[in-house]
Amino acid sequence: MSLNTRTTYLESELVSGFMTEHAAVIFVFFFLAEYASIVLICILASILFLGGYLFNIMPLVYLVQFFDFDFWLDLTNNGRDTYVILDTVIEGLFYGLSLGFKSCALIFTFIWVRASFPRIRFDQLMSFCWTVLLPIVIAFVILVPCILYSFEIIPSNISLF
Repeated sequence: MSLNTRTTYLESELVSGFMTEHAAVIFVFFFLAEYASIVLICILASILFLGGYLFNIMPLVYLVQFFDFDFWLDLTNNGRDTYVILDTVIEGLFYGLSLGFKSCALIFTFIWVRASFPRIRFDQLMSFCWTVLLPIVIAFVILVPCILYSFEIIPSNISLF
């Protein structure tokens, strides 16, 4: 998130920064590409880390029992068996809305965090990663297996010794 293409707000970049030499259409394409990459990253993150289109259906089951969906299905039946078709359409609609809601929540969080925090220069970011984050990661790589071994909660059935 810290290496996005947002420009810095310096005095020399008040006009449009590095985009001053581009025309309006190219300027729009640059920013559309930036936001398209945000949307793509958030959709991939929701698929990979939030379960994608999967949705816990039980809260909707309690909500749906108060509505008479049989009335709406009878209006569209017309003597044919459209229950299967409407069930798959409603299921696909729920899946699409679930993925869309998760992606929109990630996009909102991404833009909110990006607007709330100041932009960090690249040298400050690299210094922070090498001096703070790397020692923490190395400590966790050593600490977590030691804790798992000392409390005998190794998450596999393979004997180490």
